[in-house]
Amino acid sequence: MNLNQIKELLVARITYYLEPFLEKLHDVSIENEGNKIKVVGATDDPSSGRFVLIRVFISEESRKMYISNINLPDFMRHQGIGRKLIKVVYKAATELRYELLITPMTKSFYESMRKRGALECEKPHMLKIVDSTVLD
Repeated sequence: MNLNQIKELLVARITYYLEPFLEKLHDVSIENEGNKIKVVGATDDPSSGRFVLIRVFISEESRKMYISNINLPDFMRHQGIGRKLIKVVYKAATELRYELLITPMTKSFYESMRKRGALECEKPHMLKIVDSTVLD
């Protein structure tokens, strides 16, 4: 599968997952440049403005995907939506025989993901998602 096909698969899976939230999360666009996908959206709250919901980088050479941003609006927080979004990307990555890494993270998110079974990496502030990582 080439890079464009990989990105199309990720975009389709992410879009499908976000569909139930599109009533409150509007003006969603997916930017697809080079080796990255970025999902940008907005809410009715003018103070939050437009924000990057998720950003994924794909390295064909190392067969790794990196989530470098997950930023949920307030109405989506504390419901497991971010973890399930990670799971959507992880499932696609494993089907393609890619590893999934998350970086950089806040200290609290890092600790939360470690407790859920994500593995530490050689680089600081980076975790590897594995089958045993609890994302539900």
